[in-house]
Amino acid sequence: MHRRILERAALACASLAALGGLVGAGCGGTVVFDAPDPKACGLGHGCPMAGCACGDGSVILDTTCELGECLPLEKVCADRCEAFEGAVVAFGTPDDVVPIPNCDTFCSRVLVNGCELGCETLFSECVPPTTCDQAAASFWQCVTEEAVLSCVDNAVRVERCDATALGLCQDDQAGE
Repeated sequence: MHRRILERAALACASLAALGGLVGAGCGGTVVFDAPDPKACGLGHGCPMAGCACGDGSVILDTTCELGECLPLEKVCADRCEAFEGAVVAFGTPDDVVPIPNCDTFCSRVLVNGCELGCETLFSECVPPTTCDQAAASFWQCVTEEAVLSCVDNAVRVERCDATALGLCQDDQAGE
């Protein structure tokens, strides 16, 4: 009886070892990339940040960089706004260095509202703007002080700000 138990235990151990070998060899022996956004590009990618005004009045902010490529603004906005009555307006920054007033506050709000990657999901660097027209200044003040922010597939959705005032500030020192 004791011998039979030992044989079964040895057989069970062998089966588990074989199963472990199969699991380790799954997916062609590759390791699954387990990151918050496996399509995300690294910092310094150079691609613009997209601002997308959607038909429901919300605004979605996201990078145009996906799998190392800069996608067209219109494609990014059409995709991001699809579930929110489609894209109405698409705009973007010249590159991944973005001038936003109160950037620290904005980035803190992004993290607090559940965006795992924080502002890194939008741009590589945030700089204080040197100029900002009134509409853009009002929009970003709303974003940093009053908006409801949420994450949708690692993009930032902005609600309760006037999407018609959507705009970007300028960094006149960029490229110097």
